[in-house]
Amino acid sequence: MRGLQLAGQTLLFATAAALGGLVAVGLSMPKDLPDPANSMTSVHAYWYMGRASGFIAYGLLLASVALGLAVSSRVADGLLARPWVFDMHQFLSLFVLIAMLFHALILLPDPYAQFKLEELLVPFASRYRPLAVGAGAVVLYGSVIVTASFYLKRIIGQQGWRWLHYATFALFVGATVHGVFAGTDSREQWAQITYLSSGLLVLFLTFFRILASRRAMQQAKRPPAPAREPATAEARPPVAAPAATRRDRPPRGKRLAGRPRLGAMALPGGWPRRPRS
Repeated sequence: MRGLQLAGQTLLFATAAALGGLVAVGLSMPKDLPDPANSMTSVHAYWYMGRASGFIAYGLLLASVALGLAVSSRVADGLLARPWVFDMHQFLSLFVLIAMLFHALILLPDPYAQFKLEELLVPFASRYRPLAVGAGAVVLYGSVIVTASFYLKRIIGQQGWRWLHYATFALFVGATVHGVFAGTDSREQWAQITYLSSGLLVLFLTFFRILASRRAMQQAKRPPAPAREPATAEARPPVAAPAATRRDRPPRGKRLAGRPRLGAMALPGGWPRRPRS
C-alpha cells in the first residue's frame, strides 16, 4: 500500500506539471488569429483541448463519486480491498481538481473565445452562458473543499468530514448541468449517452447506499440473542427408561397369572364366572 501511495503521488505531480506547462505555453503565445494556410497550426486547438479536458474531468469526477459510494456501501468488498478503493478515491479527487483547472485555464489563450480570468474563475461573471459557466466555477471551488477535507479529517472530525462528502452529490449534479448547458457537444448523441449513463450509475449506487445503511441500522437495533448456558444435572429433563426388551419380559405363564380370562367376569372371591346369556 505504501508503494501504491508513492506511485500515485509521483503520477499526480507529473500530471500537474505537464498540464501546468501546457497552460503556461498557451498563455505565453500571442493571441492573434493563426494563419489558416499554415497546416502545422489548428484554428481551434485551445477550444478542442478545453472540450476534451472537460469530459476527462467529468469522467474522473464520476469515478471518484462511484468509488466513494462503493466504500460506504461495501458493494465492492468481494472484489476489491476497501483500503485500496479509499486510496483511489482520494487520488482521483486530486486528479479531478487538476483536470478542472486545466479545463478552465486552457481557454484563456483561445483567440476566438477571448475569455478573461475573472470570467472563468468568478461564478456567473462570464458573458457566455453565465449560469452554466458559473455552475462549473462553483463545482471547482466545492471540489477544492471536499479534497482538502481528506487532509483535514483530524481537525474537522469524522462527522464533519462525512457531511462535507455528502456535498459531492450536488457537485456531480452541478458538473452535469455545466456540461449539458455550457458544452458545445451536448447535441451529439455520444455526449447525451455519456451524461445519461453517468447519471444512472450514480443514481443506482446512491439507492444501493441508502438500502445498505438502512439494513445496517436495523441490524444494530436488534437485541443481541441471549447466550445459551450449558444445562446442569438439576435442570436436565428426566430421561425416559428404555423399553423392555424381549429378554426382560417375564414368561408367558407369569404374565397371564392374576388376570381374568377374556369373556369372563371377575367375582369378589377372585373366581371368574361366565356372564349369563
